[in-house]
Amino acid sequence: MTSSSGPGSLMHGVLPNSQASPNPMPQLRPPRPLRTKIRAKSGTSEEHTWARRPPPEDVYDSQFFPGHDLDKPVIEVNSGGTSPTTMDHTYKSPNIVDRDKALVRPKKSIHVVAEEHKKWLDRISTGDSSADNSIGRKRSAKLWDSRVEEVDTSLQTKANLGSQGGGPGRILKWVRGELIAKGTYGRVYLALDATTGEMFAVKQVEIPIAASTSDRKVSRQMEFVQALKTEIETLKDLDHPHIVQYLGFEETKTFLSIFLEYVPGGSIGRRLRDHGKFNEEVTKLLTGQILEGLEYLHSKNIIHRDLKADNILLEKAGICKISDFGVSKRTDGTASHVMQGTAFWMAPEAIHPQNKGYNAKIDIWSLGCVVLEMWSGKRPWSDDEAVTVMFKVYQNKQPPPIPSDVVLSDLAKDFKDRCFAMQVLSFAVFDPEERASTAELQHHPYLEIPEGWVFNGFN
Repeated sequence: MTSSSGPGSLMHGVLPNSQASPNPMPQLRPPRPLRTKIRAKSGTSEEHTWARRPPPEDVYDSQFFPGHDLDKPVIEVNSGGTSPTTMDHTYKSPNIVDRDKALVRPKKSIHVVAEEHKKWLDRISTGDSSADNSIGRKRSAKLWDSRVEEVDTSLQTKANLGSQGGGPGRILKWVRGELIAKGTYGRVYLALDATTGEMFAVKQVEIPIAASTSDRKVSRQMEFVQALKTEIETLKDLDHPHIVQYLGFEETKTFLSIFLEYVPGGSIGRRLRDHGKFNEEVTKLLTGQILEGLEYLHSKNIIHRDLKADNILLEKAGICKISDFGVSKRTDGTASHVMQGTAFWMAPEAIHPQNKGYNAKIDIWSLGCVVLEMWSGKRPWSDDEAVTVMFKVYQNKQPPPIPSDVVLSDLAKDFKDRCFAMQVLSFAVFDPEERASTAELQHHPYLEIPEGWVFNGFN
């Protein structure tokens, strides 16, 4: 994971080691309120926190950046152009006089920039042809040739906020907001591009200092760092509407951060816990999209290895995106032999892979578990502990049971069976190749949506 560019620049969506930057990333702030903690059943070590992911329009009107003074002038006003996305590429301190013009430019606050961007979005949504859509590409635009700099807008400090960066490419000035998710591999924060007013997400993992804690904790934390590096390597070359968009990364002495598109609807898992199971047409719609994303991954020889409802994010318009690639693997066509994933969603061959190993068919098993989650509103094996599940899946070759209150059509049953199919040859030998491929499942008649059906909400 290296950068081919010089210090302080970003090439092909990959941010360099920021040790060359004059403004290293500050320490993580303490977790904010407005969160729900979910502890996994015994037998797992995972503990997750999910916060509400507010839609961008709410963020522009509300205080999702506590501890920051968003009215502090920090962004220089552009002398030309009218769009908030065409800010100057070079920023200077208000205390430094321009050598050529002997003039200090006025600055805008982040609130002003965000409000300008919100008005621009409103104009686009109402079909205003005077709003140039080309200059405001959605979150999917990567941070080409950019340097990254976190803006300090804290209420307590009067630190110099300008930068004399110069050089090619713009400086990405960003502000970190609320904690919106916390899991095994780090924390995810809401973030705002202070230059354009656009939203994105920042996933951060702390890089341990060996002398500050026990060797065991250091080793464990370095596993998390490596997992995030794996996610960066996996995501950096991907571009698909149903895969969360990678924007770039930054590494300092204390943190490794990955910049991702902001998906405001939260995860499928969170919505199921809050509002219950989806209706069948919504389940079909999302399943088809997940299959499209998986087919793209598998065409790139990538196995996700941890597909579950909590790792699939939702847009309010009914679009889903596969996320969390910390344990994913890029293969060369050979079988994998390392157990990875979360027990309740794991295929038999992934639980004990030392014999024959496994391939992309483990993602199909996990997909079946996700579909079951959407049918029932509960995780698979909701009445069992992780150890019991591993025994039932590997020893008994048993797929997750259908809850008694879930009634499936014949087509739904066939779709489920094709996700969990395998040929059992003996106690320790079974062949998952009978399991359907992503292409086969996309053409399954169960996924056909009635003509005239229109998505109007997840429940």
